[in-house]
Amino acid sequence: MKRILCLSAVALVGLAPSAFATPFVCLNHGIKCICPPQECPDCCPSCNRGHHHCSCRKTEHARKLIDQLNSCDCCCDRIKAAEKLGSRLHADFCCDPEVLSALVHALLCDPCWEVRRAAAWSIAYQNARTEQGVMALYLASKMDPHYLVRDAANDALGVLLVCRRECFKDTFAAADDLAKKLGGRYKPGTPECLQLLGTCGAANGPSDGILIEEPAPAPPGKPAPAPLPKGSETANSALPLQAAPTDAPLPR
Repeated sequence: MKRILCLSAVALVGLAPSAFATPFVCLNHGIKCICPPQECPDCCPSCNRGHHHCSCRKTEHARKLIDQLNSCDCCCDRIKAAEKLGSRLHADFCCDPEVLSALVHALLCDPCWEVRRAAAWSIAYQNARTEQGVMALYLASKMDPHYLVRDAANDALGVLLVCRRECFKDTFAAADDLAKKLGGRYKPGTPECLQLLGTCGAANGPSDGILIEEPAPAPPGKPAPAPLPKGSETANSALPLQAAPTDAPLPR
């Protein structure tokens, strides 16, 4: 028995140098990048790919979740609604575009950072590769006051735009210009978030995606005379002219 063990040990020692001398074999077969170089990236809208099962029942369920996300006072309920809106089992933004608008509104204007983080990932899970979704995620990754929301938006944007960043160069440039204009004034729940909603085209929410500009205050000075009612100028012109009073004494 001892002799067999000794022979086995000698054989292993003899094979060891040849094993270490074996050259390293590359297992990836020369593949170095998961994104093949392309002169024209695939910029097709995400709704043109795959099958989308639209139904009245799913639409009704999605609208209930949207109402819960927009109007519920409890932060936990809004988080659940945002997470469910990211699942194709509950909603599909290609069938109901208001799903994406509600998620963009929550991402930019909800005061609860957990809701904003859930909305960022739900936009990626919906594969909402549109200018609206991409700009909202890019702005949140640059401007959100909470670092976890910025990280989630940046990661969600990376998942959404694999090999397709070249398709949204103009969108990124417009978002950078808007971020410079707002500076540090942006805070979720303030009028500045409504400006971001108007830029991203969020059709759901308090502002309906439309910026209503207040009229500019009148410059200080003498107020302008009020316009005469219609027809008053003609009526006044028909009256006889009266002589202005003088200080001269009347004849006796």
